[in-house]
Amino acid sequence: MIEDFGIGIDIIDINRFRDIPYEKKTSFYNNIFNKNEISYCLKFKDPYPHFAGKFAIKEAVIKSISKNESFMNIITNHINKKPTVVISEKNEYKFWVSISHEKNYAAGIVIAEKLN
Repeated sequence: MIEDFGIGIDIIDINRFRDIPYEKKTSFYNNIFNKNEISYCLKFKDPYPHFAGKFAIKEAVIKSISKNESFMNIITNHINKKPTVVISEKNEYKFWVSISHEKNYAAGIVIAEKLN
């Protein structure tokens, strides 16, 4: 049924993260991302497109399920270089995820399927 699916999309200016350097504002990042997400982003020479992409995915998840969920409960990961999402301690949804980075922007799109 159609009401078992939701879609969410978000786009963010990467400079919003560059303007808040990780080294100077770790508390900001710790309120949005878990340790694994932060480690993943920091392994890149320029971590900010990756932070922005993960942020966009978390926003898109909230839009796709039409309810407020804590950013810390939305867990992003990469399996075989493909982005994945789960909501911690819940198995209510299956997610299809895509992230894109282009110059100054990162975008995320999520399709959520409500599991019965």
